[in-house]
Amino acid sequence: MEDVDTNVKAFKERQRKIFNQLLHDEQVLAEAIQSMEKKVEAWERQSVAQPTAVLKAGGASAGRRPRVAVATGAAGGDGSVPPAVSEFERFLQQTGGHEGGWDDIDHQGFLNLRQKFKGKENFNDMLSARIPGRSPAEVARHESWYAEYEILLERKKDAIKKWKQGRKAEMASLLSKEREAEEDEEDRDEADAKEEELRRQQAQAEQQEKKERVRRWKTEQKELMELEQQISLEKGRKEAVERARRLKSERVEQSKRLSAYKQQQLEEKALRTDMDMLQKQEEAERRRLATQQLGKFQERDRHALDERKSKQLDKERADQEREERLSQLKSQVQVNVERDPSRLTKMTAGWEERRRQTVEQRNRDTTGPLLSMPHRAVPTWRQGL
Repeated sequence: MEDVDTNVKAFKERQRKIFNQLLHDEQVLAEAIQSMEKKVEAWERQSVAQPTAVLKAGGASAGRRPRVAVATGAAGGDGSVPPAVSEFERFLQQTGGHEGGWDDIDHQGFLNLRQKFKGKENFNDMLSARIPGRSPAEVARHESWYAEYEILLERKKDAIKKWKQGRKAEMASLLSKEREAEEDEEDRDEADAKEEELRRQQAQAEQQEKKERVRRWKTEQKELMELEQQISLEKGRKEAVERARRLKSERVEQSKRLSAYKQQQLEEKALRTDMDMLQKQEEAERRRLATQQLGKFQERDRHALDERKSKQLDKERADQEREERLSQLKSQVQVNVERDPSRLTKMTAGWEERRRQTVEQRNRDTTGPLLSMPHRAVPTWRQGL
């Protein structure tokens, strides 16, 4: 049950976040639509209030009066939202949307149970028992909120209905004004047509003069471009000649550098050959000297080895003679000693003598007269005083 309750609460939390985001998006879109409606209504009111517009062509002032557009302003004629609508929207923003801060599942269950158990005793307890995670206090607050929500919604509907009626009356008035403006406009059409014809003739004359000026300008530009092309070609020929002369000079210089490089390579090759020959001669001389010295070293090593072998033989003979003498001495002297393990724990004769002398010295010092007493020395300047 705890897992189910936890999953239900998590699902409700996710749904609440989703609905809050959707509510926020709805609010943003509603504000954008409201702003665009205000702009359109302002333009329409401006077009209604403006006098006859004058069309200008070629500097002459004359024209036809534009038709009067039908205004579609909001209720009250000032482009503002009805107070009941604003109050309802503000109430939704402050209380958590059309569900009062609840998720849609709990709110829909609340509406179904409210319709079923409305007016019965313990209404809040009955709803809280059938809506998971909602206490009776929360159900009571939601019931109070929904009652106010219904009142404000009815006010909003009435305000919108009145606003539509006002718009219809306003549109009828504007249509009548438009018809009157069209009748006045028909009277001025003939005069406007004459003025329009005169402006058209003047515009044609000006257009012809402009074309002539453009033709003369194009001719001058063409001649100027041909002259510039000739100058550019002459300059290109000069640059080509200079570039060819520079390339020829560079080729000659490269040929000289290549010849010098080849000569340097030949000299370096001959020098390397001489160095190799000299190095080979030096190595042959070193090998000859090494061969001579090797024979001397081998002879010296043989003499040293012979001396070392003779010394080793002399030492072995001396050791053998010493062993023989020791064997003869051991055979002449025979030692018979009995085994006495207790002598290891006995005091030696020297230790016994020292112990006896110590006892006699201690007895003599304690029984004899005290002939001297140690004391501090007397300074020489105070001796005899």
